[in-house]
Amino acid sequence: MAKLWSGYLILAMWLLNLLHLYGGVSPWPAALAAWLASLLTWPRLAGAAKRQALALYGAALLLLLFSLWRGASLSLGDWLLPNINMLTMFAAVSTLNLASVGLQGGTSAWSGRKGLWSTMASLNLLGAVINLSVLFIIGDRLERNNSLERRQVMVLSRIFCAAAFWSPFFVAMAVALTYAPGMQLASIMPFGIIGALLAMGITAWQVERLGAIAEFQGYPLRLQTLLLPVALAVVVVLLKQLWPELSILAVIALVAPALALVFMPHQGRALALKRQVVERFPAIGGQLVLFLGAGLLAASINSALSTFVFGDHGLPLFNHFGWLEACLTLLFMLVVAIFGVHPLISISGLAPLLWPLLPDPSLLGMCFLLGWGLATGTSPLSGSNLALAARYNLSAALLLRWNLAYGGLMYLVACLLIGAYLAWSG
Repeated sequence: MAKLWSGYLILAMWLLNLLHLYGGVSPWPAALAAWLASLLTWPRLAGAAKRQALALYGAALLLLLFSLWRGASLSLGDWLLPNINMLTMFAAVSTLNLASVGLQGGTSAWSGRKGLWSTMASLNLLGAVINLSVLFIIGDRLERNNSLERRQVMVLSRIFCAAAFWSPFFVAMAVALTYAPGMQLASIMPFGIIGALLAMGITAWQVERLGAIAEFQGYPLRLQTLLLPVALAVVVVLLKQLWPELSILAVIALVAPALALVFMPHQGRALALKRQVVERFPAIGGQLVLFLGAGLLAASINSALSTFVFGDHGLPLFNHFGWLEACLTLLFMLVVAIFGVHPLISISGLAPLLWPLLPDPSLLGMCFLLGWGLATGTSPLSGSNLALAARYNLSAALLLRWNLAYGGLMYLVACLLIGAYLAWSG
């Protein structure tokens, strides 16, 4: 029963926050629905997720008590509202699974270099919109005897995550827009796309070194599978042009479910919609708990920092946020991710420390996006890699060994991309 009610509460959060975003009503009803859904989700959290959540909420509580002791000015809205828009977009994007049925059938596998590149293109383009479910759609098509070969695992684990570099529909973008307010997506998206293409190039080079490329079995990229991502991108861009005052989070929160309804099969529509509410919405409850906790942590760090003064700037050692600081931020996100710290936690903890440096919002957002894609693609303990390991019987040690060199090379690429952005932006 708790699971059922959490699904209805997440639906209510989405609807109520749309009224806030488009009708100007108070965000508090949506926030209340989100927090109630997280409370109902808590007993069902898996062990690792519960440990992360306990660490998040525990750290936030300690910092809150410290801030109160130091006499900080606290606002309830600063603590309970920050990530509601992000969660609304996350719930909206999860509905795109309704339109993914047509991706599971079709022509036979493509082999060789054509199969390799079609698999990578499919993972990145479809994963950019449909998110985690595309891993299983493509992985299930590729598996033989309930297993995947090493080269297929490398492609799946890395290239899906590389969509975080550029996709407006990936959860990483919602996080970056939240913790780098003022970020201009159009100015950094070309660099993210280049980063995703270079991730494919590095992976293709490593795959070809591991064996005869002619034997690689890949996923066929078909024109009809691209209709949804293309339509979604076009509609979002058009609406953003017509109403520039709307945030990208607000646009996607409205458009994604609408297009999911347009593209979903007519047969069994009522049952699919019911499953979305009673099964798929509750399934994102774990992320709901973590995202709300990350918002609390960011607010608590911000409150604690407000009680200190470090010279003329906000942090010791650094007085601005440039190329070196961005590269160090990336390195930190990558290293702690390998030990199991989710990029969401890294970003929510780092952002309040970096804001006093008055960084270029687009540079900061680009750093977060590159760090997210790099960390989740390399770490065996990221959500996507844990899902791969569980479904296809892989070990974390193998995933780390297969992806560590990629992580090092892509870190250098990311640093070069940040340098290119700074040179281009002047």
